[in-house]
Amino acid sequence: MNPVALFSIIFYAFSSLFKLSYAQPGTRKLSSMTLEKPYIDHGMRNLWWEYGGNTVVDRKNGVLLTQDLSEQHGWISSRLPAPARSFVIDFEVKIHGLGTTVYGDGMGIFLTEERAKTGPVFGFADEFTGYGIFIDTYNNNRPRTAFPYVMAMKGDGKTKYDVENDGKANEIGGCSARRFRNSRVATKGRITYRKDLKKLSLDLAYLEKDVYVSCFELEDVELPQTTFLSFSAHTGEVSDYHEVISVVTHELTDENKDAAASPAANSQPVVDTPINNAPKVKGSSWKKPVILVLFFLILVFGFMAYRSYTQQRMRRTSVL
Repeated sequence: MNPVALFSIIFYAFSSLFKLSYAQPGTRKLSSMTLEKPYIDHGMRNLWWEYGGNTVVDRKNGVLLTQDLSEQHGWISSRLPAPARSFVIDFEVKIHGLGTTVYGDGMGIFLTEERAKTGPVFGFADEFTGYGIFIDTYNNNRPRTAFPYVMAMKGDGKTKYDVENDGKANEIGGCSARRFRNSRVATKGRITYRKDLKKLSLDLAYLEKDVYVSCFELEDVELPQTTFLSFSAHTGEVSDYHEVISVVTHELTDENKDAAASPAANSQPVVDTPINNAPKVKGSSWKKPVILVLFFLILVFGFMAYRSYTQQRMRRTSVL
């Protein structure tokens, strides 16, 4: 065996053990609803996500839904549906631009029966079935409302989004997020869906690094039987950059765990910790010695394999 390949195997094995020892109880990461670097493979596609419109994928920086240009629409959508049980979606997005007085229009996050198609609702098709969360950065006609404004809408497949009044007729929950655009810190969000409690909540971090505040919590929520996750954005006469930096989704395999509770209940700020504010589980006392023993055995095996490899190579050299 080639020494480089052998080292890679050892490193991968130890990394796997390390990750397992720090795994979150009651959760399972969903690759099918996770978007991270490098975003696309060498075929310029992603196994789990499809994208369209004016979307540009940068392997190093993220998914650019729109550039700071007028009349752009972009979206990404999961190829596979969300799990049938509870889940948590942690995402990082970035809305920024050169405009100081007028800019827009904003982003949408969708949990809908339909995959994304280009349309007028922040780049997504109207009359959707499911739930939409909108980060609206341009005030068309909502006096006494601070923008950016974040709101949720339930779509029944028939109702249109109230574009002229920034969704006022559709809002079922929302909050102002005045510094979300051009924020000095990473702008993040956490969507928690509790199927057992029929609740959907959104927490945002944009004022201080990794400090979340509650935006809204919806009750009596039932997602469509088949639900796809999508992110979209659009610009009109005014414009901005709208980017998706990362999306990480965890299925809650044990809904009775306290970890499944929203990390920003009662609108109190909370410091970001692993999934749903649950502290990292470093394993019980018996796990650490077992991991060390396994790692030692891997090293011994590696040394023996490498020694065998060098001896065989020396024999070939002597024969020649």
